[in-house]
Amino acid sequence: MTRNKWLWTACGIAVAAALTAGAALAETVDKRTVFTFNRPIALPGVTLPAGDYLFRLVDTTTSRKVIQVLSGDGKTPYAMLHSIPEIRRDASGNPEVRFMETAKGHPNAVKTWWYPNERTGYEFIYPKDQARALAKEVSEPVLTTKVEAAKPEVAELERITPKGEEVAVVPAPEPIVPSGIVQEGTLADARTELPVTATRLPVFGLIGLVALALAGGVRLWRVAR
Repeated sequence: MTRNKWLWTACGIAVAAALTAGAALAETVDKRTVFTFNRPIALPGVTLPAGDYLFRLVDTTTSRKVIQVLSGDGKTPYAMLHSIPEIRRDASGNPEVRFMETAKGHPNAVKTWWYPNERTGYEFIYPKDQARALAKEVSEPVLTTKVEAAKPEVAELERITPKGEEVAVVPAPEPIVPSGIVQEGTLADARTELPVTATRLPVFGLIGLVALALAGGVRLWRVAR
């Protein structure tokens, strides 16, 4: 095989590898999932009308994962939320959210989001005033921060009980069996367009993969000389 053919082959392999890796990154890193709600829902700090919504991970580098909620087509951002890990006994085969059951006529409040075939999900951190009102309504403790104005990504956490008591957050001694109303979703197309607020980490990773693949191609070409 001539040098040129070796080089073109190496470049083709590099591009194919990069494109494949890029799609995989988009699907597995941000875990984008679409949920269709037939009634209004409550999330930390925001209430959304019935409709299609895309959930995705924005920051996976911290212990309190940041989750973005957008319109179903990924073009309009609605909320940037913080969460803590919640480990379940058995993974679900489908993406799902779990609701805290509110009074009739009130929006159901989202408690957790689960990605399919993963036992670790994401429990949302609610603002303190909202958590206090929710706990009284849903008759279960609601996750919040100790200080109302504190940043949820660094603030000390607690749960507010239905009686208004503030209790420390302690790790569960063993994986839980999720409770609450289940709403299943569908995995979003990795090509779904996202607004400019979307993370660039997958893009940077893709650039790095392209560079590595091209370096390997050049090395292969030199060996063939």
